[in-house]
Parts: sequence; structure tokens; C-alpha cells
Amino acid sequence: MEKFNTGPFKPIISFRYLKERYETLLSSNNPMERFQAEQVMAIFEQCPALVSGSSSAEEFNVYRKEIDQVMSFLFPSVLGSNEIKVAVFPYSNQFFYVSQRFNDINSQTSSDTGEAFRKLYKESEEALNIMPYAIILNKHYGFNVDFGRPKQIGLQDKEGNTRVYRVTYNADFLDIYPNTNAIEITEDILDELLTNAHDTSVWSRYFPKNSWTVEGFGIVNMIDVTLDHQIEAFKTHLIQPGKESYEAIVEDIRKIFGIEDLEVGSYKVDGNQLLPPFDKGFGALTLKRGDKLTCSNYACKYIYERLFVEHQPVIIPNIERYQKESKSNRLRDTLVEKQLKSAVLLPMVIDGELQFIIELATFKANQLNAINMVKLDSIMPFILSYVKRTITEYENEVSAVIQNECTSIHPSVQWRFVEEANAYIQNKSLGESPTFHEIVFENVYPLYGQIDVVGSSDARNSAIKQDLLLALQQSKNILQELIAVQNMPFYEQLVYQIDKHIFELEADFHSNTEQEIHLFFDEHILPLFEHLEASNTQTDSVRAFLKSLDEETGSLYVARKNYDHSINLINKKLSAFLDKQQEMAQAIFPHYFEKFKTDGIEHNMYVGQSIAEHGNYHESVLYNLRLWQLQVMCEMEAMYYEQHSKFPVKLDVASLILVYDVPLTIRYRIDEKHFDVDGAYNVRYEMIKKRIDKAYIKGTNERLTQPHKLCVVYSSNEVEQEYLNYFEFLQSKNYIGNSIEIVELEELQGASGIKALRAEINPDLQKLDSLASIADLEVSL
Repeated sequence: MEKFNTGPFKPIISFRYLKERYETLLSSNNPMERFQAEQVMAIFEQCPALVSGSSSAEEFNVYRKEIDQVMSFLFPSVLGSNEIKVAVFPYSNQFFYVSQRFNDINSQTSSDTGEAFRKLYKESEEALNIMPYAIILNKHYGFNVDFGRPKQIGLQDKEGNTRVYRVTYNADFLDIYPNTNAIEITEDILDELLTNAHDTSVWSRYFPKNSWTVEGFGIVNMIDVTLDHQIEAFKTHLIQPGKESYEAIVEDIRKIFGIEDLEVGSYKVDGNQLLPPFDKGFGALTLKRGDKLTCSNYACKYIYERLFVEHQPVIIPNIERYQKESKSNRLRDTLVEKQLKSAVLLPMVIDGELQFIIELATFKANQLNAINMVKLDSIMPFILSYVKRTITEYENEVSAVIQNECTSIHPSVQWRFVEEANAYIQNKSLGESPTFHEIVFENVYPLYGQIDVVGSSDARNSAIKQDLLLALQQSKNILQELIAVQNMPFYEQLVYQIDKHIFELEADFHSNTEQEIHLFFDEHILPLFEHLEASNTQTDSVRAFLKSLDEETGSLYVARKNYDHSINLINKKLSAFLDKQQEMAQAIFPHYFEKFKTDGIEHNMYVGQSIAEHGNYHESVLYNLRLWQLQVMCEMEAMYYEQHSKFPVKLDVASLILVYDVPLTIRYRIDEKHFDVDGAYNVRYEMIKKRIDKAYIKGTNERLTQPHKLCVVYSSNEVEQEYLNYFEFLQSKNYIGNSIEIVELEELQGASGIKALRAEINPDLQKLDSLASIADLEVSL
């Protein structure tokens, strides 16, 4: 017998309890039972040592022939290739008789089967083996103590594949009885044992060595539950997000089908449109990137009807045969192109609507077929649940994108919306009629800034004018070529009109001129050129001209395209720079921030105690943010001019800051999805903000905003002194030049006494390593 701790047991191998069972069958009314009993009893009479038993496996195995004869009645050879069954010595992992299938598994496995059996009793040699005590307490004393543990073992074959087996133990031919040194276990002792469940010394005190005898033998039955185990793993991976879980899902499906190179994919069905999958882990097997396919042009008529109309699985066991029997279509051609040999398409119907198609494919014919598709019956409900969850997550992601890109709520104020939403839901759950109250923040200080393209309207009009002149001139040249071949009075009339439009463009360009020229092209030039192209009488010039037209506008789009591209690049770079700097500003103190893209970038900031969910607001926060704003505006303009040469159109920009030293109230406008100042007096701030970039210096024709100059607009002496200190600090850091102007602005509608500070921005400034603070300013001054 294998040597390992048997606890309190003295094991004896015997067939005594098997003999008692057969003795009862001698009087059975079933002749076959009586026949078997007589056969076995004859063996026991010839070999009584099998009944009296032995404590030595070596002594017991001396009677190998008789043992095999007796066990053949319990292990019918006709069932041996199917049943996985083992006879083991009492309380041991050593077996003495096995079925043929167990023998086959044992010979193919790389695992130690005996060691695997041992793990059914305990995990390691160091652990307390609780099973012998459990058997005594429950079987002999009748206590109902739950010592159960999972009865599964995993055996790995020589190829590295693991199969899982559920193990049951038949103890019909086994008995336990106390020896003379056994201690009676009372309820009090049981309480002590369970209180010290892992203390070996306590158990040994009440169960001395060899105080109990276990006699007989056991039978272990094993059932292959590998598929069940794989399905459980598959279900687990379905609820785990992330790339690793996607890979695990594919691997699980491969194991379920027993196909190592099984390909898995999916795609979305949106009405009649086929779209790439939501899950980044699953690629589509039969769709290509950028495809715009409809259900009707995806496959043959039979598959279209079965998959998209009847919502039934499509099984193609032999793709080569399908290729011969069907006409060319995307499904067939893609499967053949990828050298796939069998495939299955599974429609995923959620709430009565086709949502997804799951694709399975292999590289061998008939590996996927109607027979092994029954394996999907066990996992299909979980796949449907996963698909439904994926759709929900995708829709939530879509909502999040819309929220972020279109109706974003800044993180600094999100807490207030969550607070109001919680109150709304709680009131609703109490049966009340909830109201989502307006979100208002009182006593907040605004900070406004913009960096705008100088003369953007003139630059845009110049680009439009260039495109119109180019289109007119090219059209004129084409008409003159046609006139040279065949004198046509109508063509001469068109040339005359073109010359007239060119004169008007160069003399006085305005919006009406643009509209008139576009109308002229739409009604006369383009129809003529398209007719010439369709009738194959066009020249190469006509073909080239029509090809040069923009598809969306139907007009020449060269200079305007360069202008629009430049504006987009400016906005993108300035916006990205400002977003990155805003992270540092939020670290100073949480505040509301929003930006707008126009011909440049505008930003609004509001700071105050009412906006901060946590932390105490102090006026130094406002000073630090004002200094941050100045620093960042200088850095933004310097960054822009550093990359100025890379833009298709060279445009100048000008920077402007409005300082408003009176606290405001802002209110979230639900219909407009953004914050706005609240109250009649506060509207004055918005009026000033909209007019200052077009303001002139009082008594002059000079615009306030100028390229390479930072302008700060204000209305009080206190702010003027504050910003003069900031400017002095920026001079010390070589952000601005030595000359600082103090100018008064012309009177604005609704506001008078507005002044401004102006200073040259150093385009070659050396950006500070860290954000400047009021403390730095105080040290500098």
C-alpha cells in the first residue's frame, strides 16, 4: 500500500463486505443474480484470504488471479471501453483493478494519476488531511458535518491537453469501526474539533494512531466533464472585459469544438447594412475594412433568405463544394480567398431583431457540420446574453461620445449634476413627481481669453476670389479652344460674360458677386461642359476642368481649401495645447472650463467656492489662474508662430484677455446644453466680451488686437496694478518685451471707461519648466 498519512486509520484490504453482499444474492429470485453469486462464492471458498483481508498490498496481490476473477463481475469487460472505473485500496490512492478505458487514459496521460487522486483528499502533504475524521464523525457517529470538497481532477495528456473528470467514490464495500484505543466523540468534543479545524494536535488527541480500522475496498467512478468545464470557463470569460478575455473566449470555443485553429469572427447587422464588429477582440472573417455592404449583396439568395430573413444558422461544411454550386458573392469569395474549408454563420436575434452574425470557420472540410453544431445549444444562451450586453455597452459608449463631444458636462461641475440626479431618482422612487432643478453657481469669477486669426474674413474672401478667378480664366481658355475649332456665337457670348465677371471680381468683390458667378457656372458653363463630356466631343481641357471640381461643392476649391485646412490646423494645435495646459490649471483649484473653435480658439473659465465640491476657495486661487492664463496665452502664440511655416496659408493671430473683477452667477441652460451668465447686470460681461476684439483705441483708427501683441482688457485701477505686476514678472522670464502700453478704448455699447494693457510677445520665449505661481511673482518682485 502506498505510504502516506492515514490519520487514525489502520487499513485492511478485504472482500468481506463484498462476500456478504453476494451471500444475500444466493436466495435471489433472479437466476442470473444467483448464478453470479454462486460463481463468486466458489472463488471465496477456494481463496479465504481475500475475505479475511491483509494490511499489506504485496500479500493481497499474491492472489492476483482470484482478484481478477472476482473484480470481473464488478467490471464487465463489455463496458470496459466506455466506463472509467477504478478499484482502490481502503483510504488510498493506489488502485488494484481498472477498466480498459481508465487504463487507456492512464497510459496516455503525462500526469501522475495516483497523485491526482490524492488531491481529492488534501492539497499537499503539509495540509491537515480532514477526510478520515469526516468519515468517522459522519458515518459512525451520525454527525452531519459538511467536509465536502470539489470532486474533480484534471489529467494532462502527452500533447499538453487537459481533460477534466468528475470523480465519485463508492464505499458500499467499505466499513469503519473503532479499535480498543478509540475515544468516544461527544458533542462537546465535536465543538472543540470544529473550533480548531486546522490544528493537527487537537485532532490527534481524540483520534490516536490506529484507533480506527477501515476495511474493504472502494470503487472510484470518473466521468469526463471536459466539455462542461470548458463551457463554465467560456461563461466566465464572457463576463470579463478586456483584450485578454476576448482571446480567452476564442480559445474556449476552440476547446469546445476540439479544433485548435478554429477561426472566430463577428459583424453587426444594422437594418440592411453590415458593419464591423463592436468588440475590438473580434474581427470579421467575411467583411473587409471599409466595406459598405448590404445584406442582399453579401451572399447567395439561399443564404440571404435563411440568415437575414428566417434568422436561422447557416452551415457550409464544404466551402469548395459551395464555391462550385454558387455564383460569385462576397461571402463565398472571401472564404475561398482565406483558404477556409468549412464555415458556420450564427444569427444573434435580440428582442426579435437581428443584431449580430457570429462567424466560425476552419481550414479543413467538414470540421464544422450539423452534428457538432449541437455543442452550441449549451452555450448559445450565454452568447446571446453577451451580445446583448455588448450592444448595451456600445450604446452607452455612443451616448458618452455624444455627451463628451456635443453636450459635455465639465468634470469640475459633474458632481453637482450627479447630486441633482440622485435627488431626482430618490424622489421618483418615493412615488413623488420629481423635478430636475436648474444647476446654478453663484459668486464665481470669470476669466475669458481668445487667440484669433487676424483678418480672417479678408483672408477667406481672398481665397474665394482666387478660386473664382481661376475657374473663370480656365473656362475662358476652354471656350476659346472650342471657338478655334468651330466658331460658335454662343461660346463667344459666354466668353464676354466671363470677362464681365472677371472685371467685377477685380473691381469690387462682395457676396452678391460670388453668388452671381456660381449661378453663371451652374446654369451655363457646367451644363455645357458636361454635355461635351457625355457626347465624347470634349477636349482634354474640359475633362481636366470637370475632374478638378470639388465633389461636394461642385466648384473649384483650391485656395479656399488651403485656407480652410490652415484654419483647421490652427484650431487643432491651439486646442490640443490649451487642453494640456488646462490639466495644470485644474490642479491649482477645480474650476469650470469651456472652449470654442471659431477662426481661432476662445475659452471661458469660472472659479469660486460654489463650483468646488471639495477644498476651500481663497482669492489667491484667482490670482494664480490669472497668471496661468497670461503665461499660457503667450506660450500658445509662440507655439503657433514656431509652426507658422508649416501651414498652407500664412495667417497672423492676435491674443486677447478680458478681466472682469465682479463675481457673477452662471446657470446651466438645459435647452442649449451649456452654462451662461445669469441676471441683467451680469449680461454686461457678455456684451463687453463680444465687442472688445473689434474695438479701436480711443481717438485713433487702430484696432486694439494686433499680431504678436498680448492685450488685457479691464475697467478698474486695481486690476491695472495687478496686471502690471504680472507683466513685470513675465518680462523677467522673457515672455514679453520691455514696452508696455496702457490705452483707453473707444466707448462700447453698454460699457464705458474700458482700458487695456498691451505688450509684445516674445516669439522665441523659453517655456517655463513648471507653472508660474503667485509665490514666484512675489519672489520676483
